[in-house]
Amino acid sequence: MKKYVIALIILLLTLNLVSAEKTILVDKYHDTDNWWGDPQGTGSILFQELSAMGFNNKVLNEPFSQDNLKGSDIVVLWNPNNPLDDSEITALVKYVEGGGSILVLGSHEADMIEPTRESINSLLEHFDIRIMKNGTDDPTNRKGCSCTPIIHNLSKHPTTEGINSIILYKPASLEIKNKAIAIARGDNDTFSIGSEPIGGENVIVVAVSQKGSGKVAVIGSSFIFDNGKIGDMDNKVFAKNLFTWLGDTSNQSIPSWALYLSLVIIIFAAYIIYLKKKNTEKQD
Repeated sequence: MKKYVIALIILLLTLNLVSAEKTILVDKYHDTDNWWGDPQGTGSILFQELSAMGFNNKVLNEPFSQDNLKGSDIVVLWNPNNPLDDSEITALVKYVEGGGSILVLGSHEADMIEPTRESINSLLEHFDIRIMKNGTDDPTNRKGCSCTPIIHNLSKHPTTEGINSIILYKPASLEIKNKAIAIARGDNDTFSIGSEPIGGENVIVVAVSQKGSGKVAVIGSSFIFDNGKIGDMDNKVFAKNLFTWLGDTSNQSIPSWALYLSLVIIIFAAYIIYLKKKNTEKQD
């Protein structure tokens, strides 16, 4: 009887450990110019921090599909320079609706080619967010050149806990509607210049949205979490908060494999109890 109990405990522990694993799928296929999200290169500090928090990462070198999205909890599109095709957009939308999360790190107008921005916005329109064609500055809150605004106007949200300000390099502003939420925005003298100029608190540089049981976050800068900027201001804390929020599946549906394994464990436990009762009756 003892060995059966031990086996049951091992099964339960395995279920808990597997359920706790979080996998980040880092897109390389669409960033052939300068791979900002390289876990071994420009993104190494970020992914080391996330690894310590229990996140795994794997790299995708092919177009997105429903098959290769399976098993990942968060997809990172880090400053892509090649556009998504329609089938990839469809797969990513279904992925979010089914409980997955996406993080998009964009860039300012001159740094993001038009076909790529259009395809990313075709994806983001499903989540009420759009990357605008401009670049942001703040003359009284910046570090160094005019392209490094410091943003301190932050909404109360799990992603901003313990944060006073973040710094971004060459961020585009974002347009939101409906249920999308502005996480970080400008103050009275922040402004974005370019094809779509905008100013003040209308300048949004970080936004999030939820659809189905999934989540989407968009940041107007691709440099915020790279090795050169993640240590500035509260960027590192923000990164940890953001990935924790994106990876939180507490309100999402339980995967079918987990339900199946739970059912097997329950049947196994019931059978052991039945055998024990039967043996007891024989002894009596």
